[in-house]
Amino acid sequence: VQNKEFVCRGHDYERLEAFQQRMLNEFPHAIAMQHANQPDETIFQAEAQYLQIYAVTPIPENQEVLQRDGIPDNIKSFYKVNHIWRFRYDRPFHKGTKDKENEFKSLWVERTTLILVQSLPGISRWFEVEKREVVEMSPLENAIEVLENKNQQLRTLISQCQTRQMQNVNPLTMCLNGVIDAAVNGGVARYQEAFFVKEYILNHPEDGEKITRLRELTLEQAQILEFGLAVHEKVVPQDMRPLHKKLVDQFFVMKSSL
Repeated sequence: VQNKEFVCRGHDYERLEAFQQRMLNEFPHAIAMQHANQPDETIFQAEAQYLQIYAVTPIPENQEVLQRDGIPDNIKSFYKVNHIWRFRYDRPFHKGTKDKENEFKSLWVERTTLILVQSLPGISRWFEVEKREVVEMSPLENAIEVLENKNQQLRTLISQCQTRQMQNVNPLTMCLNGVIDAAVNGGVARYQEAFFVKEYILNHPEDGEKITRLRELTLEQAQILEFGLAVHEKVVPQDMRPLHKKLVDQFFVMKSSL
């Protein structure tokens, strides 16, 4: 296993710390590396054993199934974590001058994609990485992806509430609260300050389509939130009514600022 890279599927509900301890028990002389950066040549050539363990996110192959309406959530959940060839992890970093008032302006993401020799899970719970690809995502591309993912998460939770698949309304409450509260105290407003200002648009003429996309996602999120609050009002228990009212009030503040 020297200088090789593997993606391993842990036990069900196993925490990363527990998995790491399990691997260290298997390799008692190994030194655990506490970062996900690519090791330098001295580590590869060293006499000592090193173990670098970090979490990766599966990239589902069957995007069509995940995006199609009418497919039950349990089927979508299956395809999100099965028959997976590619996994990724992101390393955020700042490029250029960091704006203390708005860190989104300089927040880049280094995205590493790991491609396996065989899809997981298979006859084994782990397979070797055959190829790795590294790309950098600009602050604007990063903002677009964050909003796309959040909008999708909101849609899923609202749908589950509507179809009574969700026994407990808390996941929707927490998600609505997280998005609306962040939007009032920064969030989407920070994106507007970073990417919708005249200075950015003039300095980055090549980003016209991406700016339009971010604007569309921002307005789309407002519509999803409005609908989500209407659904939430019908299912929210009595003791959470004050929180619901606060969310509605905050939402109108957020909406007026868009």
